Amino acid sequence: MLGALRKLLYPVALRRRAVRQRRLDRIIKSAVSAVLKEVAQRDPKIFTHTFYGAVGIDPRHLIVWYIFKTDADLSEAKSSGLTDTLDALTRKTLLAKGYPRHSVPLMMVSFTSDEDVQREAGGNYYHYFK
Repeated sequence: MLGALRKLLYPVALRRRAVRQRRLDRIIKSAVSAVLKEVAQRDPKIFTHTFYGAVGIDPRHLIVWYIFKTDADLSEAKSSGLTDTLDALTRKTLLAKGYPRHSVPLMMVSFTSDEDVQREAGGNYYHYFK
């Protein structure tokens, strides 16, 4: 009996999860865009960015990546404090945009360079982040 009920409710749970994923993805996109605007005048420049995670299951499963063009740019960003700024600003902006408060300290903000993606995965970002 309980198994049959779970089987009936599973599609409902999947739909709710998908709705939650889309809602949180919009918050994340908006927050990351705001962060990029705020640091746009700083050097070194961010080459690209991405985010992913099963946030529909649990919002703590978010990872945001900021990617610099070269290893030297990444090193400069670390030494100048830009990576620390990006981490703090990303978390602050996610909170301000409505991301679940309990998940912000648990999510990840990470950094790499396009050179590393080229070197480690032949430029294939999917394989690099897999």
